[in-house]
Amino acid sequence: MKYAIISDIHSNLEALELVLKDIARNGVDKIICCGDVVGYGPNPKECIETLKSIPNIEILMGNHDAAIVGKINIDDFNDDARQAIQINRMLITEKEIAEISLWKTTYRENGILFVHGSPRDPLKEYLLTMGKLRQNMDLFAEKICFVGHTHVPLVYVKTNPGSDFVEDGENGKELKIKDEERYIINPGSVGQPRDEDARASFVYFDSGRNTIRFRRLFYDIKSVQKKMKHLNISEFLINRLSYGT
Repeated sequence: MKYAIISDIHSNLEALELVLKDIARNGVDKIICCGDVVGYGPNPKECIETLKSIPNIEILMGNHDAAIVGKINIDDFNDDARQAIQINRMLITEKEIAEISLWKTTYRENGILFVHGSPRDPLKEYLLTMGKLRQNMDLFAEKICFVGHTHVPLVYVKTNPGSDFVEDGENGKELKIKDEERYIINPGSVGQPRDEDARASFVYFDSGRNTIRFRRLFYDIKSVQKKMKHLNISEFLINRLSYGT
């Protein structure tokens, strides 16, 4: 089975469309989105509609998605994120609200766990430290867990018996899944990368060949920024797209 794993689109239609074109050329069997389709960017409605039109896709709920449908208190977010969520809410209809409300917070398929944040807290927890990665590795039974939320592509590898390490998800890096290891894998962000690389980030996973391949793509950042500026989204959110921070 060939998968494309995407996450953290954040209403960035230009990045999403380019990623989906690459996925179509690679002929995957299924797309899994690890949440945060909305927030930050200028095109929430279009991103939801684009994903919903894909026949074989599973979309998970992220914290921004949860906030826009009232499942998370908007006051939990910083000022820039909160303002962008409020703008995004005005750009979608009750139809999109109903659609987002149906998205799961966890999904399992073929012995793989998919969440937005972490196995411990699928919506909110950031896996940014070795301590949190180690703690969460003990909280799921599957061999592989895909997460999003941090916007940073990486692979956490737990070997048997007991050593572990982290690898960056560099463009083109291919990782062989080994029988004696377990993994937490973050595909990075399609719409707002934060690893000092502005390119859209995602992952291909081939369960037949047991391989993970990271992919980065340039997209039209200036076009997205122009639309964000028109909507009075904060300058900080506009500028960070240029630098991948």
